[in-house]
Amino acid sequence: MTATQTSPLGFPQNVYAALRRIGLLLGKALLAVMIIFMAGFIAIATAMAGLALAGTALLMRLFGGERGTTTTYHETTDGQGITLEARKTPRGWTVE
Repeated sequence: MTATQTSPLGFPQNVYAALRRIGLLLGKALLAVMIIFMAGFIAIATAMAGLALAGTALLMRLFGGERGTTTTYHETTDGQGITLEARKTPRGWTVE
């Protein structure tokens, strides 16, 4: 035993080292749990936003649109068959 050693087994230093290792391990575990929780929260929030957008789009499709305009169908023949009429709509061309 040397004169500089305070205890034969280094008891206080070993306990402090063990507590430090346990603290670091618990810190890493807490960080991992927080990351997993936030990933789940972001996934649920994204799904809810998607459902809200889909519901809004559905409501706009059902209740929105041009009021007072009706789609008419005109058939004209020129002796060779039916001539279709095309018109431009907000979603592209429509052939009637």
